[in-house]
Amino acid sequence: MLVTPLSILIVVYATLILAFNHPHPKPIIIDTDIYSDVDDLGALAIANVLSKFGLAELKGVVISTGSEYGALVVD
Repeated sequence: MLVTPLSILIVVYATLILAFNHPHPKPIIIDTDIYSDVDDLGALAIANVLSKFGLAELKGVVISTGSEYGALVVD
């Protein structure tokens, strides 16, 4: 799957438009297998932005990876 900066911006923009219709933050739990691809990093970045705008409440992050650096990357 090809992830481009434009596709990330489109997802963030659409998410923000939909989220502004809901006044209460939505709870989010991120389940990630973070390793060498960037899809999990994108999900964490979007969750961070939504949390900063008060549109989502990040309840937790679950990490499932064979890398010893996985938790350090998410922290």
